[in-house]
Amino acid sequence: MYISFSRDSGWESRIRLAHTYRFAETPDFTREADHIRSAENPLHPEGFDNISLLTAETYSAGVTATLRCGFEGLGCPELLLVFDPETDANGKLRYGACFEIVVYENGINVWRHYREDGKCFWHQRLGVEYPVAENEIHTLRVVVQEDLLEITLDGQKNLLRTEDIPEKFHLGLTACEGIARLYDFEIV
Repeated sequence: MYISFSRDSGWESRIRLAHTYRFAETPDFTREADHIRSAENPLHPEGFDNISLLTAETYSAGVTATLRCGFEGLGCPELLLVFDPETDANGKLRYGACFEIVVYENGINVWRHYREDGKCFWHQRLGVEYPVAENEIHTLRVVVQEDLLEITLDGQKNLLRTEDIPEKFHLGLTACEGIARLYDFEIV
């Protein structure tokens, strides 16, 4: 599957808008000519929208997801592996348990999120620091193996042992913590 987030590509029919249970807000993306992005939001606790997209399809070990993305300032584009999303009482697609593979100005982070008894909590699984330029387009590729994530940002590869990836999961994207730009997304 390949999705371009250009304004006239029709991407909205191919991937679903979603939101984390961490925040009550359910914003939408700002659409630009060749990408979508998050926006400033003074009502959000972080000061910026936190928005996700999820595939309707589930995937398993052996899948590769690639995101071309960029950011300004503290913005964070992310690839997601989401377990058991659900529709909330307002009809919005929500998720709690997931892996977030985050690109930001100081490198790559991987966070494992959990949701139990209505509460969200998370644990950092990986933090690799190196400068990542803002206002440039970067390529983040994640190969999901049975108990390993192979994470490559602009050619720099990192491996993370992950023994708690479920057999099936949804793939997705997030824009958060600042202006994050999403250009295209490919799954093979």
